[in-house]
Amino acid sequence: MKKNFFQSMLTLSCAALFTLAFTACDNKVDTPVNENDHKLHEDPTKVTVQLVQGHMHANWRTVDTNGGFHQDSESGAKYLKRIQEITYEVKPGTGWTLAKGSADKFYVVKAHDYSTEVDFENPAPVYLLFIKYYNAKGELINEQFVKNGQDAIHQHFFTVENQKEMMSGKTIAGTQNTTDYIDYKYADTTPWDKTQHFDGAQLTGKTNPIGFKGVMKFLKDDVTMDLRIRLYHGYKGKKDPKTGEFSPYYRFSPAQLQLGTWDINFTIPVVVYADREDYISDSAFQENMDIDHFPENGFSDAVSNKVIHRIMKAYNLSWIEALRDYHASFYKAAPHDLGKGIWL
Repeated sequence: MKKNFFQSMLTLSCAALFTLAFTACDNKVDTPVNENDHKLHEDPTKVTVQLVQGHMHANWRTVDTNGGFHQDSESGAKYLKRIQEITYEVKPGTGWTLAKGSADKFYVVKAHDYSTEVDFENPAPVYLLFIKYYNAKGELINEQFVKNGQDAIHQHFFTVENQKEMMSGKTIAGTQNTTDYIDYKYADTTPWDKTQHFDGAQLTGKTNPIGFKGVMKFLKDDVTMDLRIRLYHGYKGKKDPKTGEFSPYYRFSPAQLQLGTWDINFTIPVVVYADREDYISDSAFQENMDIDHFPENGFSDAVSNKVIHRIMKAYNLSWIEALRDYHASFYKAAPHDLGKGIWL
């Protein structure tokens, strides 16, 4: 028995040596492939994120399939802008850095639903979020992430972190979910740089979410937070391999991370300084009011005074500066022309 056993082992050993020798001579041995070397797009060196305040002309629940977002008219306000823009650039040895002269925060207002219909939402304000990528030559390269099948492997994800109370600066305790603070719907179009309303483009946010265009609303006020923006690059695709479905804007699966990488990963500070329902209703607030001599906390109701104090805190302004800007935002806005402005 022992002899047979050792003879069998010898035979197996020889077979193994033969296999190894054959493999060593085979020129077709697989070598590891760095997927990053096979991208069909340039790596951006600059990113601009634009936030446009607006309102709905349709059901929020179907904005990703039917559209309906329309830009609010810009005003003469210095701080309370309806169109905001932040730009980051890649600097050698530092990474993504705020570009010179760029704003460093987005200032927004919590949405309120003004619908009275069942299964219909009419929130205001809502925000259209544009993301634009540029190469080292300053050329817009968004199209590179769409053509040649790249749209099938790219998707932006949006999550919230570092939440704090704005007025007190205290960290908000307890479990904090992104969906407690924002709601986002992919509003991509085909062609990617056109709109449905003006150009007849097809809305593809549900059938092929990318996130170059999206509509966002904010769900809590008196908070500051960081909005993390990540662009996923799947090696084979962007659907969750376990479910066969697209992941929601706020969550990606471990399986996706194993089968892809991040092309982009950065954060933008966001200040939600007020609720849409918090506004100055005092009769003293008039178009021709004497702003420069209006006393601090001079309104007759607490909410009106609170609005100005929130603006003071958010923008680090004096009472008169905040009141003047709010007044300009309210009385010096351009007429609401349904045929103009950004319309998804």
